[in-house]
Amino acid sequence: MNNTQFMNKKKDILSIGFEIPGHSENHIPFGSSKSFMDADIIIISPEEIYPSGDWIRFSSGGGCYDTGTSNKYSKNSSSLKKEVSDSLKLGKTVFIFLAGKKEFLLATNVTHPRKGENLYSTITKTNYDFLPIKIGNITSASGKRVIFNGNQVLSEFNRNFSGYLKYESYIENSENATITYHGKDKSKILGAIIKVDSGHLVILPQIHYEYNAFVEYDKKTNKKLWNDKAIKFGNKLSDVLKGIDTQLSSNNEKTPPPKWSLDEIYSTKKSLGIENQIKNSLAKIEEVKKKIEKFNQQLESENKLKDLLFEQGKPLENAVTKALDILGYKAENYNDGELELDHVIESPEKIRYIGECEGKDTKDINITKFRQLLESLNADFAREDVEEKAYGILFGNPQRLLEPSKRILDFTKKCKTGAEREKIALVKTTDLFVVANFLQQNKNERFKKDCRKAISDGLGKIVNFPSLPNKKNDI
Repeated sequence: MNNTQFMNKKKDILSIGFEIPGHSENHIPFGSSKSFMDADIIIISPEEIYPSGDWIRFSSGGGCYDTGTSNKYSKNSSSLKKEVSDSLKLGKTVFIFLAGKKEFLLATNVTHPRKGENLYSTITKTNYDFLPIKIGNITSASGKRVIFNGNQVLSEFNRNFSGYLKYESYIENSENATITYHGKDKSKILGAIIKVDSGHLVILPQIHYEYNAFVEYDKKTNKKLWNDKAIKFGNKLSDVLKGIDTQLSSNNEKTPPPKWSLDEIYSTKKSLGIENQIKNSLAKIEEVKKKIEKFNQQLESENKLKDLLFEQGKPLENAVTKALDILGYKAENYNDGELELDHVIESPEKIRYIGECEGKDTKDINITKFRQLLESLNADFAREDVEEKAYGILFGNPQRLLEPSKRILDFTKKCKTGAEREKIALVKTTDLFVVANFLQQNKNERFKKDCRKAISDGLGKIVNFPSLPNKKNDI
């Protein structure tokens, strides 16, 4: 919905998944980078919270979202969860319209046991995972029988909008909740108020309005605009929600201030000054939040090498890439739609390698990933633009959940025998961490070269990197 009629209204309400008629400028999509700091009140309908991207179909039936889509959704859901949590800590009111509960199968990792075969590790998430607290057991069910229990805080809301209420889910076994709406079965909760930190979660049935009855076509702009009926509805809803917020914030039975009483002519100079101080303080908080976010990104980048010690899958691949870059290699993933390689690696000495990564929770690195590396080497050599067969490097992180000093396993006997026969280097990522971590903090080109030589000389066995040099002898 495009509408410029109310662009000058104060943006004190932000909504996701539910658009207040006449207030389209305050409606943001799921995954938006817009901070909730701009809002006094937040409205969320989980109806629009879902992954958007590619779906992988399993040969055995069913499927999951691909890793890129899954990672994006998880990141957006976590970000929304933090925004909601921060808003509640600041004493804000967050309205949740009970949409139908949806489950999504997300890919957390993909491995390739055999050439052309993808094995996905998955996890099930829902469109309610963004909530910072457990509100009870949510079950999808639809109907119109919504019973109001007379709660005074919601009396104005119910009086004006009871005819628009429908339920798409219900809640059971909710703790510390003040129930406001229920179904024919009183154990089925359709609305509730939950105190969370300094703020409130206000759970409501879905509000359904007839969209076509609320819009009109503007021939001049060639757009649909909210009509007068819609604007009246939206303004009333906005005012009522603000009234609920004010009443909850006051924590007593005091009547919510009428809209006209908020005009500056009824305020003292001191109160206006306090309001400005609040605005300035909130702006400073937002600035600090941005700084912290920047620092977190920097910290994540700085600590990426630590993933060599305990990660597997894609995070381990990324950490290996960074380590190789620090050692002076050019390392990148290769994917042409048919062939995918973890690492295509080239040293300054013009030695070319194909790398594969594997992490094991409690075991050593077995022949499965070694066999995949052999297949990758042959597939790479079959490419038209490759004239000379590359060497292989198997990066292994055995017993990844155990402290490195306590690990006793590395690569299976088959891996070691195969590596000797095929001239493949076996690199423990814990050893790679030691040298890369040193070079990340100390400029030493000679040591870089020595580490690269250790890998080229280590073809056919487990690579032994040189001892760390004296930091004073940097060259």
